[in-house]
Amino acid sequence: MCIRQNKTTAIRLALLLCFILLLASCADRGKLESSWLDYISRLSRVLDRDASSANIDASLHFPRPRDLALTFETSNIDLLDFLRLRRCALRETIAQRNSILGRHGDASAKLIFDLRFLSEAEDCIKILNSDGKESLATQLREAVNLKIRELPSRIFLASIAGAEFREFWQAPPDLRDYPNDGKDPSIAALARWQRWQQQWLSGNWQHNADEVLLTLGEIRLGGGGALLRAQQLNTHELARASEIIKQRLSGRPLCLKPSPTPAAEQFRNVLSSRFIGRIQTQASLINQHQYALLEQIHAIENTLFSSMNIKNIAVPTAYLTWVTQRDELLEKATQAQRQHVKVAAELLAQCGLSPGGSGQH
Repeated sequence: MCIRQNKTTAIRLALLLCFILLLASCADRGKLESSWLDYISRLSRVLDRDASSANIDASLHFPRPRDLALTFETSNIDLLDFLRLRRCALRETIAQRNSILGRHGDASAKLIFDLRFLSEAEDCIKILNSDGKESLATQLREAVNLKIRELPSRIFLASIAGAEFREFWQAPPDLRDYPNDGKDPSIAALARWQRWQQQWLSGNWQHNADEVLLTLGEIRLGGGGALLRAQQLNTHELARASEIIKQRLSGRPLCLKPSPTPAAEQFRNVLSSRFIGRIQTQASLINQHQYALLEQIHAIENTLFSSMNIKNIAVPTAYLTWVTQRDELLEKATQAQRQHVKVAAELLAQCGLSPGGSGQH
């Protein structure tokens, strides 16, 4: 009797341990990953087919800074002459730009200096002309024209090629907090940046340095990397799920005639409760996030690319390649979703069923 009780106790402890390990495993995953694990498992069991175990493709990597570098011309302007000008506000800007801090500032700091230079230069040119220093005024005009030509490059390096956007696109270690119902703080910041760059490129160089840096900081906190990782996961798992259904379509029929069997009803229930009820609900949040982010990202890129093209500035090939890969990844997720719905509908039709309807007896 004692041996039997000890054996029963051991079995219960083993089952409890398995349950605890299962809970721990789920806790380590995000909602999206857990939903896919559950759906694939149930689909495989109901259709009596094994899911493939192929690894997810490697994550996209934002181009390295050196692959996004742009060159700038050196102005012939004699800055020492301007440092002696007491009446020009530009004097202080030039002094700061040529300090150690100014020379070694990041791309956003250099953009702010250039915007400040452009916004102050016109008044200084008027002062120089009124003081009879036409030669210096001409030099300053040449420097202004050079900075206007190079402004798209400065904006490119400070924004979509910069450190903040690099972090924006960096994949998180997991998707535990994604997707969520909260608004991405970067969406409003991206829209603000697009308005500003349009303003700057059209010749209005007014800006607030603190707001520029604050906005880039808000973009840094955005979920671009989480979006890419989630859609990569969705594409991979949709392909696995579709393959399970395709195996059944090409093998032993789920139904020999267009009339539902218990297995067919179970299949439809899995689709309804797990795929439609959970995964597509999460996919809807992801797609909304994607639309909101990409609307602003594409606007920023298109505005900059157009301006750079007009100024005969080549967009670095590494960035164009990244854009192509990024957009292809997102498009693959859309196509994988359509394909999965299509093959699921084919198997249901074999049994006279539809995803949300009743069986046709």
